Amino acid sequence: MNEWLIDIIDDLKRSNGGHILYQFDERDCYLQNAVSYISAGAKSGGQVLFVENDRNFLLIDKEIRKQLNSKELERVHFANNYDFYYSNGDFNPETVFNFFLNNIQPYLESGAKVFTWGLVEWGNVKDYIPLVEEYEKKVDEAISEHGLISLCAYDNSSTPLELKNNLMRCHDVLMTDKEYKFLQN
Repeated sequence: MNEWLIDIIDDLKRSNGGHILYQFDERDCYLQNAVSYISAGAKSGGQVLFVENDRNFLLIDKEIRKQLNSKELERVHFANNYDFYYSNGDFNPETVFNFFLNNIQPYLESGAKVFTWGLVEWGNVKDYIPLVEEYEKKVDEAISEHGLISLCAYDNSSTPLELKNNLMRCHDVLMTDKEYKFLQN
């Protein structure tokens, strides 16, 4: 388990949650970080909404099952990222945000700490830049309101600089495969 990632989570749990931007380069590091994040959330008694593609899910799920007991596994909830972000047939920030809130509402009502992990993948990302920023700002407001810890993962090599700059304004923490820093917003 990545100790520095656990440190981020602990820091954010002591505050009123937080919004992590994960710009990854290496798939193996990405998979390890996903396992660490999800395990930490479930082991702490939190509910984890894990939004991921099917390819990665199979590998991550295999590792998570080695680390968590059956009670902890019950607190991990998978959603396919394509279905999640395109729940209405296209990426509409308002629709996706409402879908996000509907997915976490039962966990909020239970009083549990809520952790989310979302892999964001796009076809032609340039078409979505203003929409992504709008969605991320809405999520940031929900994080503050509900004390969520939410991680948004973007492949560094396919994320345009304009989007990276926009995303930095919507997140509290910038994380890479091997380190992190708190952002001043």
